[in-house]
Amino acid sequence: MTSAKKNHPPLNRETILGAAIGLFQERGFSGLGMRQIADCLQIKAPSLYHHFTSKEDLARQALQLYRESQAARLLAIEATGDVNEQLRMYAELFAGMLDDGSRPCMYLMLVREPSFQQQAGVDELRLFVKQNVDWLERILRKSKGPLRLAAGVSEHALAELIFASFEGIMAVSLADQMPSAAFRKRASDFLKLVMHATT
Repeated sequence: MTSAKKNHPPLNRETILGAAIGLFQERGFSGLGMRQIADCLQIKAPSLYHHFTSKEDLARQALQLYRESQAARLLAIEATGDVNEQLRMYAELFAGMLDDGSRPCMYLMLVREPSFQQQAGVDELRLFVKQNVDWLERILRKSKGPLRLAAGVSEHALAELIFASFEGIMAVSLADQMPSAAFRKRASDFLKLVMHATT
């Protein structure tokens, strides 16, 4: 008789974190326990503690992996097109999450969770914001042809606005019947406003 475990990928840190990312995106931090994560992996909850000291530790490491994965995608986007295309592709990262079962950005799901406010968790959330804002600022600075920014508005301030707007557009779009299509329309309209105002 074949063991049922042979039908599943081997249980390791990456397997657990991959499953946890999707679950945290779907249910948030407070709505998810180690038991639910273990059930998803078809293991017993104590097995998770072999890899992670707590749910907070698991969520922090999952967000770190999520951030690292996004960093690779951002580098790939940066190597293509002009700033307009890069911003469109950046918006598509968000829309793609909504295509995948209407799962919002993991940052959006964790930043509102009071129970994920230990310093290590807050630090990881800040690193995610910094990664996005730094990348956006970099592509805005590299734009062919100078951006014509309003007096007192820097590339950094515009980068923060774009990131915050996409997170907000994602949150608003979750209430629509077709969240990914709603996000794409709103993000496209927003980027038209941004680029019209800056070029």
